Amino acid sequence: MRQNTISGLGAGIVVAALTLGAAPAIANGGDFFEELALHGLQANPNMGSPYFGFIRDARGRGVNGATLVATVTTSGEVKTVRTNILGHYTLDGFDKSVHSDDVEITCEKDGFVQVRVERRVMSDRTLQPVEANCTLTSQTADAS
Repeated sequence: MRQNTISGLGAGIVVAALTLGAAPAIANGGDFFEELALHGLQANPNMGSPYFGFIRDARGRGVNGATLVATVTTSGEVKTVRTNILGHYTLDGFDKSVHSDDVEITCEKDGFVQVRVERRVMSDRTLQPVEANCTLTSQTADAS
């Protein structure tokens, strides 16, 4: 029985360490994302601004399996990506001739309605990555 308590405590310590260690990773996310963008650029030299961010519910929890839709308003070109278990996504950019202001972002998941999209262009970074975060609210009364 004591061994289970120690294992539980040890697991709690590991989770706490990972949680505390995530703050610097998030703070340095721009550097990480710039490296990711540059890797995408090596695969496609005509790639424009990449997109990244989160889709969250009204309580701030990540929405797993939600879809982000990026549409170029001038041409109708569309790219989609699904979120991971944390509600996070990354999306390679459109052609470098497409300006991020001409890209409309929407988010969707069955049982949810989009409330808002917040965008921020990281103009001090390579390829000017665009952070787009969506908030969805549940269509059900309990919002779970």
